[in-house]
Amino acid sequence: MIIIRHRETGVPLLEVEADTLAGADLEGAMLLGADLRGADLRGAHLRIVDLCQADLRGAKLDGADLRDADVTLANLVEASFRQADVTYARFQGINMGAGAPANTDFTGADLTRAYLNFSNLAGCRFGDAVMHGVDLTRCDLTGAAMVGADLTAANLSNSNLADADLSYATLASALINDSDLRRVSLRRAELATTTFSGNQLSQADFTRAHLSKTVFARCHDLHHARGLDTLEYLSPSCIDLETLRECLGGLPAEFLEGMGLEPRDAEALRGMTAPAL
Repeated sequence: MIIIRHRETGVPLLEVEADTLAGADLEGAMLLGADLRGADLRGAHLRIVDLCQADLRGAKLDGADLRDADVTLANLVEASFRQADVTYARFQGINMGAGAPANTDFTGADLTRAYLNFSNLAGCRFGDAVMHGVDLTRCDLTGAAMVGADLTAANLSNSNLADADLSYATLASALINDSDLRRVSLRRAELATTTFSGNQLSQADFTRAHLSKTVFARCHDLHHARGLDTLEYLSPSCIDLETLRECLGGLPAEFLEGMGLEPRDAEALRGMTAPAL
């Protein structure tokens, strides 16, 4: 028998008639504040489970079913959710106060419509994860590895993505407002209908990224991004006058053309705006 106890009081929360929690059916269990450090929960059935404030440091939840689970304010440092089903789950405020990087592994997981807002996700791994419509607002994603992740219609606003790797990621229709994207890699990323508004983009790498009806607004350091002369366009994109006022002198002609500006339009604007420093 395995007894799951509260992480602080030691009070028993659940008794499981098994020798392992791997593959266990814990659907709907109330495990608020549970001590599950290093637990083997691979393939476990954890749908609708309450794991709020649980200690899951170093736990293995690869392939687990966490649909609609509530993991708010849990400590998931070094935990693994590889190939797990986390659709519609609440992971708000995870790893807060745990220090960075958190190094939680979501490689290949399905996080469709999951809530990860207000979380410490620094150094976390999301390679090839399905993240349609995921809420990543107000997160620390510094140095996160998100190569090949599908972030279609995701919201990454008000977050820190400095040094994150989003190469080959799909960000179609994603919303990224007022976020730190300095030194982020967007190499060969799919950016169709993505909105970049008010972001810091210095040294962001856009090499061979795909644009179509992509929006750049209030991005005052866009001219310091890399790879803007290598972008691939399916249809013209959009750039606002505020960005052009700040950046026009440093933006390559290929980029301006891809934004739908005719050469004569760019020349006229250059005559109206001060050169970028």
